Amino acid sequence: MAALQKIRSRGVLLVTIIAVALFLFVAGDLFRGLESLFQQSSQQIGEVNGKSVSIQDYQKLVDDMQTYYEIVQQKSSFSEDELNRIKDEAWQTYVQQQLIQKECEELGIGVSDEEISEVVKSGFSQMLQVPVFMNQQTGRYDYSAVSAFLTEYKKLKDAGTQVPDEYEKIYKYYLFAQRQIRDQLLTQKYQVLLSQMFLSNPVEAKLAFDSRADESDLLLAAIPASSVKDDDVKVTDEEIKAKYTENKEQYKQVVETRDIKMIDVQVVASDADKKAAENEMKDAAAKLTAATSSATAGNVVRQLASLIPYSDVYKTKDAFPNMISSALDSTAVGTVKAAAFDPMTNTYYTYKVLGKETQPDSVLFRQIGVIGKDDADIAKKADSIMTALSSGANFKDIAKKYNQTGDSTWIASSQFQNASIDADNALFINTLFGMNANENKKLKLENGATVILQVMKTANPVTKYNVASIVKELKFSDETYNKAFNDFSSFVAANTTLEQVEANAAKSGYTVRPINDVTAASHGIANIRATRDALKWVFDEAKVGDVSPLYECGSNDHLLLVALTGINKEGYRSMDKLKDELTEEIKKEKKIEKIYESAKNAKSIADAKNFTAAVVDTVKHVTFSAPTFISATGASEPIVSAVAAKTAKGAFANAIKGKNGVYFFQVLNKTKTAEKFDAKAEESSLAATNFRNASSVILNTLYQKANVKDRRYKFF
Repeated sequence: MAALQKIRSRGVLLVTIIAVALFLFVAGDLFRGLESLFQQSSQQIGEVNGKSVSIQDYQKLVDDMQTYYEIVQQKSSFSEDELNRIKDEAWQTYVQQQLIQKECEELGIGVSDEEISEVVKSGFSQMLQVPVFMNQQTGRYDYSAVSAFLTEYKKLKDAGTQVPDEYEKIYKYYLFAQRQIRDQLLTQKYQVLLSQMFLSNPVEAKLAFDSRADESDLLLAAIPASSVKDDDVKVTDEEIKAKYTENKEQYKQVVETRDIKMIDVQVVASDADKKAAENEMKDAAAKLTAATSSATAGNVVRQLASLIPYSDVYKTKDAFPNMISSALDSTAVGTVKAAAFDPMTNTYYTYKVLGKETQPDSVLFRQIGVIGKDDADIAKKADSIMTALSSGANFKDIAKKYNQTGDSTWIASSQFQNASIDADNALFINTLFGMNANENKKLKLENGATVILQVMKTANPVTKYNVASIVKELKFSDETYNKAFNDFSSFVAANTTLEQVEANAAKSGYTVRPINDVTAASHGIANIRATRDALKWVFDEAKVGDVSPLYECGSNDHLLLVALTGINKEGYRSMDKLKDELTEEIKKEKKIEKIYESAKNAKSIADAKNFTAAVVDTVKHVTFSAPTFISATGASEPIVSAVAAKTAKGAFANAIKGKNGVYFFQVLNKTKTAEKFDAKAEESSLAATNFRNASSVILNTLYQKANVKDRRYKFF
């Protein structure tokens, strides 16, 4: 009872403790849930139609797209720019698929597995036109090859055998191709449905044909708007506001952008670096001069790590850089080029011409590898083969005795001259290209192997060169980079505000460069490599007016400072942002109006010529279907085309206000093209054109409705 009484007396305290414990238990779950949601959110790289795209899903899209290009282009590595294009294509493809898929779901349009299977069997998709699915003999898509591969792949999987990486890659691509085919078929169905909404008729067809077939030749006088001084026209704030309101829909943007100012310091070689590189090349030229053989010249090239590796074979001129190839014809054998600098390639270079010969560009040959117990046995068999061939024996019959096919193959200079070639291959190539048609030769290689060569045909004799060339890029030294870094770092530390940066940049030898409308979809800033961190700072961390830290970027040759000057939200751009643009537009309109008022009473080309700024020219083949380009004003003027179409031969059209000036013209001649009118073809062409024009508008509208968010810059 005493214990019970104690519990009762402390009831409030116990209830409080229990309540707090329950709260902490529930809150813990809540916080863990929020943390999980936050982690999920932080892994989202974008959003389409309210559907988030995770970094894992996007990376899979990129991997699939990269596999496609690896298979199509038969390459295993890509440059940074190529990878960026693949990433963009993966994203754009995904977004478009999502836009169309949503529309098709609402319309009840779909694609069945049977339809996909039919496409795979027929090969009617670009996704299937890849080397691994081709018949090697016909060069065409072969479903039996696909089917055989799938059967083999399934056998390996079912048997629990390790599947080769190449098989996994092809199977992965096959699944990707099926998904793409489904999306392509869906898109085609959607487009077919849309296309039925766009028709034409005989009246429109005839008008369109005449607008293209009826041509006018004009004697035209143009008075450019630029002939009026800026000081002669004034623009008020009310006029700017009216122009903004009138064209407001043109100023709508669908993605958020940033305005920045930046200083980009590109580190380049100093005079001391250039002098050191020049001295190195002079020393290289001296070593080439002293080289008494191709072997010693090749060693010089290798020791100095030339960008152009040396191979002791004769090559055509196009195997060498332009600054070398352009001089080879006039350079004698044994000549060493004095050290020189080529600004186009930013390289110092020298070279020695070791030989010059006329050789075939291509050779059709066959060979027999001679096998024996020892060197003596191999030599005896090789001599026996040569004797038999000299006596007229059949090459293939002899090859079969050595379990070889003796098949012939063509080899061209382009197949080897840009590759690094060892001594045996060089000996093989030089021997082969030095032989005549129908000649047999025994060749013993340095590795001990012996082959019998037979040249069957030679083709395209050209001059070839054996050249030892040393080409080295002019690079800045560590000292040069450190000085540039320290100087710029000191500037950044001393100028922490945009006002200070702009006030002091020129004094320190730097240039502040404005860039407007930077998008998050960019892969960097101002096309400089490796500026993703700076881009993230601009979009995620900076406030307007902030100045960034110093970024080392580019190919380790750029130093970058960025200041955020403006944030342009989605929607209508502000009038203040467009004030300068609107002012210039209104000024041009007022200049044109001023010219028009002073020139509207001109009655002939002779009158128009009297205006000081008038430029007279003949313009031919003017049609209603295309705007007329006026060289005097640098503008394409639809109004000139329209008026010319309605002006009779010999008549004068005066004072026409265009986009860039005022025009007068006299119609010199009216003609028709030789094209024949085909009503059905014209109607079909018009319907297709109208559909194409509308398609881009429809997709743009769907894009805006989908509220697409692209946050890839956070991760890639």
